[in-house]
Amino acid sequence: MTAREGAFEFNENASLEENLSAFGSHISQLDAALAADLCDRFPILLDGKYKVEEIWDRLLDICVTPPATEAVATAQEQTAAANPNAPAVVQSLPTPPPTVTGWLLEGVLIEGFRGVNNEGQPLELKLHPTKVNSISAVNGVGKTSVYDAVRYAITGKLPWLDDLPATERDKDYYQNRFHSTGQSTIKLQLVAEPGSEKCEITVIRNSLGQRAVSAPTPWDATAILAGLNREFVFLDGPTFQRFIEAAPLTRGRTFSGLLGLSAYSDLRQALAGLANTRAFNSHFGITAHTQAKTREERTVGELSRAIANDYETLVGTAIGTLDTTTAKEKCNEALTQIAPLKPVCQGKAFDTINIDACIEAIKDAEGGPKRERLGACIRERGGLAKVNHDAPNTARAELLVTRATERAEALERTAGDLMLQLYQAGTKVIESGQWEDTHLCPLCDGKAPRSLKEHLAFRLSEFEALDKATALLAAEWNEAGWTELLQLEAVIETVPEKRLFAGHQARARSGTITQAEAETLVQYLATLRSKATELDEQLEREQAQLERELPPSSVEVTKKVETARRLQENWSKLDLSQKALVAEQAREDCVDRIRSFLKGTSSAFATAEAGMSSARLAAVEPIFKSYFKKMSFYGVEPAVSKKVNSEELRINLAQFYGLTNVSPQALLSESFRNAFAISLYLAAASLYSGLPKFIVLDDVTSSFDAGHQNFLVELIRTTFARPGNAAGPQVILLSHDTMLEKLFNKHTGTGTWWHQRIEGSPQVAVLPQAGAVNKVRDRTISMLQAGQVDFAKEGVRQYLEYRLSDLISKLRIPVPVDIAFNDDKHLSHEFLKAIEAAVKLHKAANILTLASAQEVGLNTNMITIVGNFLSHWGTGQTAAFSGPSLLGVMQAIDDYCDCFTFEPAPGAPRRYYKTLSQQQ
Repeated sequence: MTAREGAFEFNENASLEENLSAFGSHISQLDAALAADLCDRFPILLDGKYKVEEIWDRLLDICVTPPATEAVATAQEQTAAANPNAPAVVQSLPTPPPTVTGWLLEGVLIEGFRGVNNEGQPLELKLHPTKVNSISAVNGVGKTSVYDAVRYAITGKLPWLDDLPATERDKDYYQNRFHSTGQSTIKLQLVAEPGSEKCEITVIRNSLGQRAVSAPTPWDATAILAGLNREFVFLDGPTFQRFIEAAPLTRGRTFSGLLGLSAYSDLRQALAGLANTRAFNSHFGITAHTQAKTREERTVGELSRAIANDYETLVGTAIGTLDTTTAKEKCNEALTQIAPLKPVCQGKAFDTINIDACIEAIKDAEGGPKRERLGACIRERGGLAKVNHDAPNTARAELLVTRATERAEALERTAGDLMLQLYQAGTKVIESGQWEDTHLCPLCDGKAPRSLKEHLAFRLSEFEALDKATALLAAEWNEAGWTELLQLEAVIETVPEKRLFAGHQARARSGTITQAEAETLVQYLATLRSKATELDEQLEREQAQLERELPPSSVEVTKKVETARRLQENWSKLDLSQKALVAEQAREDCVDRIRSFLKGTSSAFATAEAGMSSARLAAVEPIFKSYFKKMSFYGVEPAVSKKVNSEELRINLAQFYGLTNVSPQALLSESFRNAFAISLYLAAASLYSGLPKFIVLDDVTSSFDAGHQNFLVELIRTTFARPGNAAGPQVILLSHDTMLEKLFNKHTGTGTWWHQRIEGSPQVAVLPQAGAVNKVRDRTISMLQAGQVDFAKEGVRQYLEYRLSDLISKLRIPVPVDIAFNDDKHLSHEFLKAIEAAVKLHKAANILTLASAQEVGLNTNMITIVGNFLSHWGTGQTAAFSGPSLLGVMQAIDDYCDCFTFEPAPGAPRRYYKTLSQQQ
């Protein structure tokens, strides 16, 4: 950790664990107890396996009851003290795995996964860690299944497959549907750096969709796969398109993964969620508790004033600054001084004096029902005064109507909850990045005259205004004193069904009463208070009449006793309200403490993460620009930038044929946009690859023309990948492009490239054809001998195409430029025509090196191949195939190719002619 104006910064050269430890020390300065608990939760925050509410509740528990000393540590200390000479128990520990700084991919074995059946004989692809690796195949053979297999093995999912609608995914499509066991097996053969240790990880998905991973001791397969799960390991065209088209925030979070900061980005989002004001306030019920505190404060004030008035009536002096205990003693003395009450009150605490016994004592001394009724009048007037609060006053009553009117107006601008849900769903679609036309409504397919996103934001803002108006109305009801009028209503209105305050209480507290209802309640309040005044005046007249009829001493004593009753009740209520107020204040202090801690923690982490991300972006940018330039997109200079302390990544064009700072999304073609993303991804991977030292690229050149395909391949071969860049990653290229395959074959001869072609079908098997063409031959012959003609015919085609294309390459036979664009029904025929034409041309020039017997063999075997296979294949009449005839075709293919070989010395292995005119 370094200091810069007091801000926390991550150490770019430290590990995640080290940086989190330093961050824990930093936030412990904000609040040690809360920081200790939150730091313990970093692992689950990173995994995403947590509930925000549980974390908030635990932090509140810590504030309310600080954690005690760990019992385990105490027990260990006690045990050690009791047995100081006890021998230490030594346990043998498993041998730790070697230190690994990176993993290379040496091979992949696949069986029963997606388009690869290979039951009993897994597809085995050998890869060279120190070479650029390429794999090509025509469409539908299984190239993408290889890509998906490695991706599933490492990440545990294929999002595009999981996201299919349920109606289109009636069964599990991870497994090959032709495999009899319904089980998929994928093996990754890894090589560790720097020690070259080998590790084979096996991933199995059974017929129930359950996944299991394993590796030999001492390797932890799950941990290794988690370390390999980085954003840049699997790259394809859709990945680049999504990156360019994504919102800046989504793009920034993706880019954090490219920079090796995905864990930091995930934790930043988790901490931001914990500090989210709206969710935080909702969970802790801030509004409700604030209102409860306000009510208790008002109640304490009212009770204190009532006690002060009654104290002065009973004792004859102001209560002043007396504490409660002394004041109660004075009240007790005042009652004891009244002769009839002395036996009842003397020697007792004021709170324990039985007021009803005092009334009976007065009745016994002075007698009469008038005296009893006088006491009742005094009690009823006191009770009425207690519940007839001044609040809400006239101004607050009018404000309630105003708030209800504002809410009604806000409600009119919305269309109800169903429309709210619709607007929210529409916003989600628009912001997902998958909706291209910002003016096209995803629901009705109608065109909006302005941005649909802006329109939805406006509509949602109207609902936000309604929420705000509702909250203000609820606050006005709860804070202005309306709730306390329920007691007055219960006294005045004897019929429960006519009590309007009680009937509207629930909706008023939630802020959903209408303007008309608010106006009615205000009028009802005036009526209620008028009735209360009339009742008080009636009781007052009755009290005055009784006082005139009773002796003055009896009247005063009765007043004193009833005053004492009120004091007892109010002091009891005051005690409860004060305790409630203390509890609310303590809870508020705890919640404020948690809020302040989480906001400080989230802000500090966000600033530190943004700083490290910006530093890494600065390191990546020049490499990114260099890569883009090497791909020969002249006149265009890309640029990337991040907002200060933000996760958003913005992309633009610093130069576009003389224009500056313009939008790449708006101006660049698809190929330029893909080049932009490819350059950025590769530049980030070149500096911050982490544990995975390999990258799998699937058809990333599909949007490029032939020239730019070559530039990209050269960038990878000479600058980015091993061995051209000794510190670079191992690259594995997958492509279905026939023209690009010729470039791969050309580089194979340099010793820095390893290319293989795969052939096959999902029903039977997929096999590599790099030094393993005999696997295709042997499997096809085996199926023909078993009578599986329908499955074998595809193998015959693949074997024929491979042998003929290999022959053309070895003898340097020219072919027409458009031959690569023929479909699989005509490609082999075109190969034969090209070879036949070249042989005739060399023979006419009298420079053909083939022997006469070889010329005859060519014609004989070609007739067999064409007559028994190609003539039927090309017209789709494959029902005419038979096992024996296709076995003959397989032999004819070998014999045809042998016609272009010679024996350099007696008994030596046969070799291909160098050309049709040169033996060697």
